[in-house]
Amino acid sequence: MLTLLLSAALAATDGGVGLSVEFAPGAFDELDAGAAPSKAPLLYVAPDAGGASAVHLSTPAPGLEDAGVGEPESPVKLRGAAESEVAVLPSGYAENGLDAFAVLRPVASFAVGEDFAVELGPTFRLRVVDTPPDNSDFGGVLRRADWDEASDFGQIIQSLRIAPDSSPFFARAGVTRKKTLGLGHLINRYSNQENADYHPAFGGAVLVLGPVRTEFFASDMFAGRILSGDVSVDLGRIFSSSAEVKDRYLVSLEVAWDGQKAGLPFRPDPSVTRVAPGTVTMLHIDGSAVLVRNQALRFLVLLGLGNRIESADLGFVLGAAVDATVSEIGLSAKLEARKNGGRFRQGLIGANYELSRYADTGFSGASIADAVLPDGFSFYGEFKLGIGTAAAIEVAAEYFTYNRTDLDATASLNLLGSWLVGQARFTAVGLGRQERFHATAGLRARLFKSFYLLGSGGTAFFPQPDGTLVRGVTASVGAGVDFER
Repeated sequence: MLTLLLSAALAATDGGVGLSVEFAPGAFDELDAGAAPSKAPLLYVAPDAGGASAVHLSTPAPGLEDAGVGEPESPVKLRGAAESEVAVLPSGYAENGLDAFAVLRPVASFAVGEDFAVELGPTFRLRVVDTPPDNSDFGGVLRRADWDEASDFGQIIQSLRIAPDSSPFFARAGVTRKKTLGLGHLINRYSNQENADYHPAFGGAVLVLGPVRTEFFASDMFAGRILSGDVSVDLGRIFSSSAEVKDRYLVSLEVAWDGQKAGLPFRPDPSVTRVAPGTVTMLHIDGSAVLVRNQALRFLVLLGLGNRIESADLGFVLGAAVDATVSEIGLSAKLEARKNGGRFRQGLIGANYELSRYADTGFSGASIADAVLPDGFSFYGEFKLGIGTAAAIEVAAEYFTYNRTDLDATASLNLLGSWLVGQARFTAVGLGRQERFHATAGLRARLFKSFYLLGSGGTAFFPQPDGTLVRGVTASVGAGVDFER
């Protein structure tokens, strides 16, 4: 399948099996890991990789699924977990001292077959060391920045699934770390978890009616943030009944708007004026054609036209993509030549967007919504390698002809039947100009059926009232217990 490159296809969404084995991963560009297909997808096996927090989500204790052999398996599943960690995290303002926390995370999951699943798992950081003291926490101990706006209550919903991906209508909600809408020319590899003080839950749905597929995506269910949609039409289904042309010739329209109404800089003093980035309104029209399609190889070409409404700036894109499957190895590559400039660029809402919406590059300066690019070209490439459901590596990079490069790379592994799960992500923006780097990694190692160890670390960013970014490092170690009924 062309997955990401053919996400506008009417019959399928882009994605694969999430290695963190969740009931409903953080975006509906992913399949449910809890329901293993007859043959594991080879491409995009870790569509939501790249966030250390992903390893915290509960998984069934190995061996419990074999209980009651000989009895009909109940479609109702109940899972629970309790996790505790010791963590260090910068304060995010003032002297940006490194604070210490005791972290508690209760997790509860409930599923009914493929029709419904929900996982709840809020994180409670209890401050033990406060440097410098500000006395802003709830009850003097619960970190206020984690719960200071309505969007933060979205962290309670780690995942929600209504109906399977194969149904004409399905809905998803929760955490997303690598969301791509359509062909990725407006929203590409987006994560709503990069701001350390902002913990929203996305919401979205897909509706398929004949040759028309419509997808809606909101990055934050509780605030006026990114609202977007993609409508794609399968021309083959309209003009022919042949299966040979089904899902081969597509025309799609993507729209995206960001009202910038949440995820603002945290400050204990409500009288401090906080800078809100400028709004973003974009649209993009794409056409794609699959020229070669067989069991082992698929080749696609695409072209598109985009517009930034606030400035009337236009952009163009021409590209090609290929997928190949060899035994248990899946390979995918994509290359695009892009014309952009002014306040429009393809994939503007990308991997580092929640930070770039304050500083496009570096730690200060114009936000990505207000930054003006030189009139020029860029070249975007993406490569993905999947080894069954055990490991995946993805690298996406864009080079601008005025000596700027952006990079996003992720790696995931799932070994020993989910006894060892790891994820990592590295993002760099503004290479060659004003660089900014962001890295996270997490590991979960199960020692017994119902007991596992956790570890994570990386950089953490905090927007400031003047629109700048403060960076620090974070790390945590802990353990968890879980059960399934």
